[in-house]
Formats: sequence, structure tokens, C-alpha cells
Amino acid sequence: MVGYGMAFFPPDPELPEPEEFDSSQPRWWQAPEDELPTLLPISELIAATGHVAIALVGIAVYRDGMQLRIQRRLRRNGLPLREWNDLCGTFMEHMPYGDRFEPSGRLRFGLLLDDGEKVLADALPFVSGRDPMAEPEGHSLKRQQQGGGGGGSTYSASDDLWLWPLPPAGPIVLVTQWPALGIEETRVNLDAASVREAAAHARPFWSP
Repeated sequence: MVGYGMAFFPPDPELPEPEEFDSSQPRWWQAPEDELPTLLPISELIAATGHVAIALVGIAVYRDGMQLRIQRRLRRNGLPLREWNDLCGTFMEHMPYGDRFEPSGRLRFGLLLDDGEKVLADALPFVSGRDPMAEPEGHSLKRQQQGGGGGGSTYSASDDLWLWPLPPAGPIVLVTQWPALGIEETRVNLDAASVREAAAHARPFWSP
């Protein structure tokens, strides 16, 4: 019989020190989280149909890249409930896989830079065959979906497009298409002459 003066539970073993690991992501994946950007008040309606609208609502410029902020809106506008539910699924990009997956109808973004370079944000990761950790040749454009939601009559969603590195001086063309929702290739000219000037005013949150 164990006496009451003896500990019932054995002492815990000493825990090893946690291992250090580098959690930083490549610069071309997303905008830096430790930097305060300069905001450019550039807003443009990219496309609109009877049910869906896409707009550029601003550009955040960092020291080595820029982030285009996209807003998407959907309205029911008298659709029967079944058609509205199907439309919401397409709008939120709940695309099925297998035989029903049709990638040509998806939402796509791209930029045409002043030097003629085309930069696309519509790569399909499961078929591209590219190493995401390898530094891209030329410029890179990454799309990051920021979520969304809605109800019985409206839906909204947002996206960030991260262009790395900074574009060359001169105008930029934002190219968009979404055939599944009736939006064919649409081009919007952006006056990006002030992008490089704005980059000089971006600064880190903390000093080294």
C-alpha cells in the first residue's frame, strides 16, 4: 500500500527547448507584414453586369512591390432562389473538381506593364508545375482571396493582388475576365506614374 506521504504522480520529464525555424515567406508571395505602405487613392470600376461588379478600390505601395485591392459585389436582382444559390456558388468560386470543373470560366487577373511584360495571377497550382519557392523571372503577381459573405440578396468578396517587384515607370493595364459570370476580357488603364515615388515613403513598423 502506497503511503500518503509519497507522491502519487511521477515528476514530469524535462521538455526540450523548442527548435528555431524560419517562418518567413518569400518576398514575392505576399506584401510584407512589418511595413507600413503608402496608399494611393486610385479607384476604378473594372466591370459590371446586371448581377456582378468588380472594382479596384486602392493601391498600397511598399518599398519593393505594390498591392492592388479588389472588391467584388453580387446582387440577386430578382433571380429565383435556385438560380441565386447557383450564382452565389460561382461568385464565391466554389468550383467543383473532376468532369464538372471548367477552368476557362474562372476569375482571372493580369497586368500589362509599360515595358510590355505580361504578369498573370491566374496560375493553377496543381497543373503549373512551377516551384513556388523558386524566385520568379521578371515580375510576379499573386492573388490572395480575403474572404467574403452575404445573405439573401447580396454577396461581397475581396482580393489582394501582390505585384513584386515594383513595376517600371509608366502606365499599367489591369486585365480581368470572368466568363462564368458573363465578364469577358476587360482592360483598365492605371496611372501608375506615382508608384515609385510612393514606394520611397513606405517604411517599416520597427527600426532594425
